[in-house]
Amino acid sequence: MLYSLGAVPYLNALPLIHYLSEKPRLEAPAALARLLRIGQIDIATAPIVTYFENPYTLVPGICIGSNGPVKSVKLFFTKTGINIQNVQSIYLDMESRTSILLLKVLLQFKYGRRLDEITFYHPLPPRDCEAKLLIGDKTMKEISENPSLDLGEEWTQWTGKPFVYAAWLSRLPEVSEKAIQELTLARDQGCNNIPSVIPMNPPLPTAAIQDYLKKNLIFRLGSAEREGMELFRDYLLRAELLQSKSAA
Repeated sequence: MLYSLGAVPYLNALPLIHYLSEKPRLEAPAALARLLRIGQIDIATAPIVTYFENPYTLVPGICIGSNGPVKSVKLFFTKTGINIQNVQSIYLDMESRTSILLLKVLLQFKYGRRLDEITFYHPLPPRDCEAKLLIGDKTMKEISENPSLDLGEEWTQWTGKPFVYAAWLSRLPEVSEKAIQELTLARDQGCNNIPSVIPMNPPLPTAAIQDYLKKNLIFRLGSAEREGMELFRDYLLRAELLQSKSAA
């Protein structure tokens, strides 16, 4: 492949990247968006909000998504008696704007909350913060005595649509058919051989990772996933949460 690649350093990218001939640079979603913008990488598994805000090329047919519980994007309540209806302060994991904006869409449109009445904290939460949004593998290690909300499950229960967190995006106006074929083949091989993509010293039990990759995630971007993407974009536009393309 003649393109420089970037991917997230999470378990959810393993089926997409394990069988690639060229190993991608691994960075958090927000960092990948920046590297695309400054031209240090050509194609990346970047947050879907990056696609909404930039004139990038979407590699067809491939995504990281969910159609129900996702397990790796959750809002954890940190105090007894606090829930989505009364929470007043939330710590935001800044690794992905897509997850942050999904939370804000759910708060505003599903639960009727006013965003200006909630205090959002980053990079460090105060000791009395009432909830925290976590993404990635660390989310599945989090142990809490208080309730939590799985944002993938919240979205699909509300809309009936899948949710797309990331896709292969290119800063170039065109991606060669050969590159698309290689990315698609790597995806197919990874999805068909889940046990082989799990690393030697995994951060979670192997059985839990296999269950997560097989049952909680979607790696094929079809018509239903695109409908979910467009619905999410519509809500972001209504809430004026997207940056203009010139500002992104």
